Amino acid sequence: MNLTVNNYESAVENIDFSKLPEAIRMVDDKWGQFYKFYGKSDKITEMVDNHLKSLKPYIKGDKKVILKKTVTKPSKPKTVKVTPHKKAVSKAVKSKIIVKTQRIASQRKQAVRKQNEVELMPLEVRFIKRYLTLHDKRVTEKQVSTFYKAIQKASVEKTIRKSGKYANEIMKISKDLSQTYKEMNNSCKFEIPSSLHVKLKNITDSYGVTPAIALIKRFISLYGRITKEKASRLLKSIENSKENGKVKSSDNAYSRVVEIENHLEKYLDSDKLFITDVQLNGLRGIAGLGK
Repeated sequence: MNLTVNNYESAVENIDFSKLPEAIRMVDDKWGQFYKFYGKSDKITEMVDNHLKSLKPYIKGDKKVILKKTVTKPSKPKTVKVTPHKKAVSKAVKSKIIVKTQRIASQRKQAVRKQNEVELMPLEVRFIKRYLTLHDKRVTEKQVSTFYKAIQKASVEKTIRKSGKYANEIMKISKDLSQTYKEMNNSCKFEIPSSLHVKLKNITDSYGVTPAIALIKRFISLYGRITKEKASRLLKSIENSKENGKVKSSDNAYSRVVEIENHLEKYLDSDKLFITDVQLNGLRGIAGLGK
């Protein structure tokens, strides 16, 4: 097998690196980082090429290949339990089963709520989401530079602060963008360390907009391309949300949801959506979409 940077992981997956020289182990441990800048940095490219040459004898069989041991467990014979006869199920037991089934079905219908429901997504969380979207993609110098400058601007304007809840995460993101920009050449494959990716993903997954704001956003997205079918579905969602308590009269955006509900009902009656630019811009502002 001809060992290259492209087939490296599949070619060496069965080799036990713990028994190979330390220099080879060191490069293998940090392969992901070196691969990221292969062809971009002369020093890293030379080091990787030397690493591949050192490994070729083990791949080709010129040296004794050190393979990881695999143990195959004997499969246990399946046992079949034979029931001599069926016992009659009493009405009381059947009743309990029905009640339990209904309870489970009811629980499944309940929507999964986010730990942090907000009307407007915090800027720090939006920056973290934006950072995560870069993972495992090729990025340009302009993309990295623009993102880095956006964070710096927000810091100068105090829209994000050093005392913020996710200040440490934002600092790590800013440093990584700066370092990547310095080391990249026009473009590179952007990779976020696994441990940091998991931590940031947990943060963003814990956030979501309130159900009221989500409904407002759905209405805004329909403007200009609304149909009877889409209007009916959204109206039904609003009615269900009010009925099951997801949208309450105590919500700040409740009056806006009622306003949308009225617009939809009138549209279904007249086939015309009557909404002014002022009303639409007001909804956009509440949903954090701007004008």
